[in-house]
Amino acid sequence: MSTYDYSFSLIRKIWRSDLLEPNIAEIEELIQVNPLLHETLLLQGTALAILDISTFQYVGMWGDLENLVGWSKEELFEGGAAFYMSKFLPADQAGFTIISQLINDYVRRFSPAELPSLRTIYDYRIMRKDGQQVRIGQESVILKADSEGRMLYSLALASDISHLNKEGTQHLCFLNGSERQLYAIDTTTDQYRQIDVLSRREMQIAQLLSQNLTSEQIAEQLFISTHTVNTHRQKMIRKMGLGNTTDLLNFLKIYRLI
Repeated sequence: MSTYDYSFSLIRKIWRSDLLEPNIAEIEELIQVNPLLHETLLLQGTALAILDISTFQYVGMWGDLENLVGWSKEELFEGGAAFYMSKFLPADQAGFTIISQLINDYVRRFSPAELPSLRTIYDYRIMRKDGQQVRIGQESVILKADSEGRMLYSLALASDISHLNKEGTQHLCFLNGSERQLYAIDTTTDQYRQIDVLSRREMQIAQLLSQNLTSEQIAEQLFISTHTVNTHRQKMIRKMGLGNTTDLLNFLKIYRLI
């Protein structure tokens, strides 16, 4: 068992990695990433990684990794996903177990050919080596699955979303074409619930708010009252469990909801 285990055997079981075998030739093909991508990631302060699900080892990493998560590529290559997840805050480790189960339940609805079109976005807090906490937003896609739909390789894009003010909650969003499913995980109770996504009208208002339009300007453009705009705004803030319009817009952008 991994020396970094918090309940990592359960994570491996959820992801069914014990049933998989690594394929070196496939790995070598996957990590042929354009060098310009690395430069782009550095400029954006983001990082990209490919994970081999059969071993839970990283087979490629690019971007501003050490500045982002506080741990070096060498440490992450050596320790793999078990090491990385051991740096999650304890409450978010439990939350990630729930997220893992939700992801695996969701992807079983689709054929292996459909899986690469799915995206998942979720967040967690990690403790850096310097003792600072950072909230990471991770967007993942399935690079390859086997004939039975078990994930073989995943690609993850990580960014710092510490500017998003939300406490006691992790979120998970599934994106599949026009379909959106959003979940909130309460890290104080380990319970989760599905959140209703935005209505068409709420989406219109949120998109206009993101363009820095005032309630009066939005009302004029949509031919509705200012009161209606503000009512929808407050409803969206409550629905997402956030504190204000700034946090709402940050949240909706991070989770690709607008």
